Amino acid sequence: MIPSPYQQYKEQSLTTMSSGEILVKLFEECIKQLHVGERAIIKKDYGKSTAALSKAQEIIDTLSVSLDMRMPLSQQLRPMYTFISQQIGQANVAKKDKQIAQIVPLVKDLRDSFDGARKESRRPQYAGTGIGGRTV
Repeated sequence: MIPSPYQQYKEQSLTTMSSGEILVKLFEECIKQLHVGERAIIKKDYGKSTAALSKAQEIIDTLSVSLDMRMPLSQQLRPMYTFISQQIGQANVAKKDKQIAQIVPLVKDLRDSFDGARKESRRPQYAGTGIGGRTV
C-alpha cells in the first residue's frame, strides 16, 4: 500500500524534528488525549475514554522510561511522571472527569517548561551582535 501524501509529510516531519520538538509534540498529544478522555467520560462514552486515557498514560510512561537517570533533572521528573501516570490510571478506572481536569495543568506546565527550554537553547548567545561585538 502506497502511503498518502499527508502520511508521507507526517513521517518526514517527525524525522526532521529535534528531540525538543518531539518532546513538546508528545506532551501536546497527551493533553489532547486527556481532553478527549474527559469529554468522553462526561458523555458516558467509556470505550472512547478508556482508549484516550490509555494513550495519554502510555505517552507519560514512555517519557518516564526514556529518562537518563544519571541526570539530576531526570531524577526530579521520574516521580512527577509516575504521579501523573497513576492519576490518569485512577481516573480511567473510576471514570472521574474532575480528576483528569486536575492532571491537565500539570502536563501543560511540563510542556511549557520543555518548550521554553527548547526555544532558549536555540537562541544565539549574543543575539544581534556580529564579529567583534558589532551589530549586524
